[in-house]
Amino acid sequence: MEGRRATAEGRLYACEADESRPMTEFLEVLRYREVLWNLVRRNLKVRYKNSVLGFAWSLLNPLMQIGVWYFVFKILFQHGEPNFMPFLIIGFLPWLFFSQTVLDSTACVTQEMPLVKKAYFPRSILPLSALISNLIHLGLAFVVVFALFAIWGVSVNIHYLWVIPATILVAIFAYGLSGILAAWSVFYADVKFIVGNLIGLWFFLTPVLYPLWQVLGKTIDQPSNWLEWLLKDNLPRLKQLFLLDPISIAVEGYRSALLHGGENFIRVSAGPKLTEAQAAALQVSLRHDYPLLPYVIGAAVIAIATAIIGQIFFQRKADLFAEQG
Repeated sequence: MEGRRATAEGRLYACEADESRPMTEFLEVLRYREVLWNLVRRNLKVRYKNSVLGFAWSLLNPLMQIGVWYFVFKILFQHGEPNFMPFLIIGFLPWLFFSQTVLDSTACVTQEMPLVKKAYFPRSILPLSALISNLIHLGLAFVVVFALFAIWGVSVNIHYLWVIPATILVAIFAYGLSGILAAWSVFYADVKFIVGNLIGLWFFLTPVLYPLWQVLGKTIDQPSNWLEWLLKDNLPRLKQLFLLDPISIAVEGYRSALLHGGENFIRVSAGPKLTEAQAAALQVSLRHDYPLLPYVIGAAVIAIATAIIGQIFFQRKADLFAEQG
């Protein structure tokens, strides 16, 4: 009986959704904006329910991770990047926003299944609420970052505003992936486990722990193992793909805006292996070989295409959520 009732309710709400389809999904979300904000408020409260430190955990956890990375890469391996702590923190901010949004999306529909079965509302509100919740956390994290900047003596300038388009790029890309993953997770419980593992791998393919120039300047003249043999001929194409990743572009955009005064995103630093002259020459060469604008446009196109595909896919599956649940 319960299964039949759920199926009937799912069909009823699918019919209601069909009747409202002459309106755009955007207008539907605006009509139900109160539902959206209620879900956002609830997400923020539930995350730290019964926690003494509350929101502070969203900052303490990343800071502890960054502290470990600083010890390993700067102290033990003597990473040559100057101002390595700000470098890590600024790079980790967009990544944390993206990864947490994508991970939250894998449960955003299944957790709200009782609501999905009881009432009609534009289902896009569910992944959108996960996105907005994490965007609020990102905004609060910036308060702490600016406080640290004051301690470190980092000057505030107009180039900080470049953080806005970089954040929009991440948000659009994350929303597209969230729509696909949120829909899939209703039908396949394995999605959340697969995504968790893939996000962990993706992290190391994003220039958070290392500067972008180290990837772009990498060459393999004499391969010493099977992986280097495999990568040797494909390395130029892999570098192109690396630069078309919206998250990589956003990470470098954050660093350019907040640390480098809006300077071109490929910035080579001298270190144990590079003199000042060698670093300057390599920087000129890489900026010539990898001009900024085409890759920013390419990453933006990929992000927008992902958002459109994700929205279409999510909407096509949305009418089946109540029946599946």
